[in-house]
Amino acid sequence: MLSRVAENLFWMNRYLERAENVARLLGIELDLELDAGGRSGESGSSPVEIALNVLACRTEFVVSHGPADRTADLEFLTFDRGNMQSILSMIARARENARGTQESIGVDAWRQANRLYLYLCSSKARRRFHSSPSSFYTTIKDSCILFDGMIQNTLPRDEVYHFLQLGRFLERVDVMGRILHAKCQDSMATESGTGGSEPGIESVRWTGLLRSCSAYGAYLRSERDRVDPLSVIRFLVLDPDFPRAVRFCVARCRESLREIVGGDDDEVAIEAERLLGRLESELRYIDVGEIFERGLLPFLDGIQSICRRVGQEIQRTFFLV
Repeated sequence: MLSRVAENLFWMNRYLERAENVARLLGIELDLELDAGGRSGESGSSPVEIALNVLACRTEFVVSHGPADRTADLEFLTFDRGNMQSILSMIARARENARGTQESIGVDAWRQANRLYLYLCSSKARRRFHSSPSSFYTTIKDSCILFDGMIQNTLPRDEVYHFLQLGRFLERVDVMGRILHAKCQDSMATESGTGGSEPGIESVRWTGLLRSCSAYGAYLRSERDRVDPLSVIRFLVLDPDFPRAVRFCVARCRESLREIVGGDDDEVAIEAERLLGRLESELRYIDVGEIFERGLLPFLDGIQSICRRVGQEIQRTFFLV
């Protein structure tokens, strides 16, 4: 496969995965904010503040816009073409990558990416955004999931498929780490500032985290217990079967990378595979109690650091030729 095509496939799915996660995070958090009667301060930062931290664009927003109201914040995260981390900017870049790989991904997948971009550029999307933001973000999320469904059900399991999977799951590990870091940091800051939190508020906070990752129903089926920090982190980080858990995603990244590079199972072909293998082994054998003993935030920082290194090694190995 041409390195240009492989790079387009890899980044197309990274952009779509990131856009889907931001849309889910904003939609769920806005619903929770309404459920709390708009008293976001009782359970931590506002949804847009969490999203700005996840996308690491808070400074850019302050420099370009200064203090702004909630609507301006959402506009910046959703429609601002000058913000490279806005949903529209990410979908636009995914569409351009899809345009150059139509023969690889198929006409239906290309049409879905194009349809989503055109919808975001339409006045209909603006009206939906202003009248019902949570419904608007649900539409974006569902459209990204539909694209992935087309990929899953139409592509043979060849290099094209595995570059797409590698991009999607590597981005999912990175975004999951960012969401967990932002939400847990906010939770710790709130508790330290108030001298602790009421059990009801803490339960709402951790339930909101699960819902932000589309994990609440799966968590209840798996844990069958009250929502508490250790169980939530165990499920979202260490569960081997939940599709958005960090351990599951790391394993899928390694499998796709192995299929791309080939070789024997006992060989480590490239540095990216070695990094993923070490991380997968650690996640397989570490206990959630040990994570909290080490420090949850430093542990999550370490995962994000490995994701960056893996991305750099993939870029160097496959695309810089």
